[in-house]
Amino acid sequence: MLSSNLIEINKQLEIDADLVLSPAEYEIYRNITNESRKNEYLVGRYAIKRNIADNMPAYDLPFTSVTIDYGALRYPIIKDNLIEVGLSHSKQYVLSVIYSKDHIVGVDIETIRYEIPIEEMLSSDELQLVANYGNRPEFAYMFFSCKEALGKALKMGLLADYSIYEVSGMDCEMLHGTEVFRLHFRRFPFLIGYSFMKSEKEICSLVVPKKMDIEHIILELIAS
Repeated sequence: MLSSNLIEINKQLEIDADLVLSPAEYEIYRNITNESRKNEYLVGRYAIKRNIADNMPAYDLPFTSVTIDYGALRYPIIKDNLIEVGLSHSKQYVLSVIYSKDHIVGVDIETIRYEIPIEEMLSSDELQLVANYGNRPEFAYMFFSCKEALGKALKMGLLADYSIYEVSGMDCEMLHGTEVFRLHFRRFPFLIGYSFMKSEKEICSLVVPKKMDIEHIILELIAS
């Protein structure tokens, strides 16, 4: 089981914190002083709980009865551990996924910032892969985004030696008129990353086991 939920932050969402947050979450929310971070926290919790409500009817609980906590390395968890969750924010979107515990899943959504030389974080072999596709600037961000998603799938973020996350290959397919790139990892051959441009400056990435069919998830994200 895998389902996704993508919410555009800039839309005027009417989210009532009293109806979404558990008591423990509300205490954290109340003490966040930065308004942007406060809104990000609320929308993130709403995205996960909306995803659960829409896709897991058997998990019939009020939003306020579900607490999204943090694991040891700051990845989101649900305290009762019935399911796994993933969460990522960009300047424009909040992306959540929920999935069964027998899967390995990581997600990331990134806003391209051309003033940041992200290509400096790529290995020489990765730079050659980018060059093979015409040195399009978004590819460096796709590599970075898939590495972020890989780190989340492994429940350790980007805390390991950066070479661990190296991309060894890339190919492309068209889905509903959108280029979707498959990225392969040198040290994790059983996992695969999918990355595509959600908008002109937003990149969406998922990392899952190679045998896992997620075309329907990608199509939903492209269309949402």
